[in-house]
Amino acid sequence: MVARSLSFRGCRPPLIAGLVGFLLCAPFLVSSAHAQYSFCNKTSYALSAAIGYVDDEDLVTRGWWRLRSGQCKRVLSDRVQPGRYFVYAEAIPGHRGELRTWSGETPLCVQNDSLFTLRDQNSCTSDPRRQRRFLPVDVDESTDGTKTTEFVEESNFTAFSAEVAGVQRLLKDIGLYEGLIDGSFGGETKGALTRFVRQKGLGNAGAINETVIDALMAEANSTDSNRGFVFCNATMLPVWAAFAQPDSQSEEYTSSGWWRLESQDCAKVRRGSVENENFYVYGVMEADGRSVPLAGGDTSFCISTVQFEAPGDAPCEELGYETANFRRVEATNSKAWTFQFTPELFNPALAPRSGSTN
Repeated sequence: MVARSLSFRGCRPPLIAGLVGFLLCAPFLVSSAHAQYSFCNKTSYALSAAIGYVDDEDLVTRGWWRLRSGQCKRVLSDRVQPGRYFVYAEAIPGHRGELRTWSGETPLCVQNDSLFTLRDQNSCTSDPRRQRRFLPVDVDESTDGTKTTEFVEESNFTAFSAEVAGVQRLLKDIGLYEGLIDGSFGGETKGALTRFVRQKGLGNAGAINETVIDALMAEANSTDSNRGFVFCNATMLPVWAAFAQPDSQSEEYTSSGWWRLESQDCAKVRRGSVENENFYVYGVMEADGRSVPLAGGDTSFCISTVQFEAPGDAPCEELGYETANFRRVEATNSKAWTFQFTPELFNPALAPRSGSTN
């Protein structure tokens, strides 16, 4: 998934009413009075987006902005100055499958479940779950004080077709639509949308508007709460967890980490149904300054001492990774699966007795 940065020279099409929507945009000149940094979502995914920028010598991160498919939002109101900015977006939890991100390689801090403005980028170094990898965007003098980053996908939707594709994806997420996600508002899409709005008491017509899209997102997120792969720490000590999962487009596995779990803490590491899939898990428990590895693993994957994501067939040592033995988990006949890290799963020769914090 990619994000591209363009000068803002257009406007968003109106919401679709019935089968036909018209794009009525008049070109305009950008002036300092309208200077701003904007995000535009031209994907079929509803997104949560964040930005990083320099302010008074501090590197600041701000988020989250919820972007419906086809929607643009202003994220910075002041005139955009030349320099380096950072952008990041991820799909909302309700979308099926693995988490989709529009990202880069620069780790910056976020607040996971709330709006945030963070000036201390050292505040998340001990908790990788609060880090995201942002994409740098360089702004030069030619922007005239205005910049737009467009989040796009391979289908290259317009803002108009992205809105339709977003509705199709949400309908598919909640099980009401099995057609193509192509941005075409045909009979199958309209029929599925009509069924949804009638079920929710939102009217009888299969028209797209903000109320309907928000209801679809809420329904998809609610459905997601009953799907996915979750880690829970049932020990009395902190656990760092790693996870290996199959790629949605192939049979290749990717290992990633870390999720830091305090005692009795849980974290969802895979979204969507996990029924009849095989996963691999690994963990390290912090005990008296020692790292106690999860026992019983027999399948090697790459890990690192910092946050990582590595292909399963990678030559770990050649790429600067270490190798660890992960335990296999078969999520049979269940759309949701919870893996409990318990004391007895760690090396019994090193792990403290259950209930001990010494």
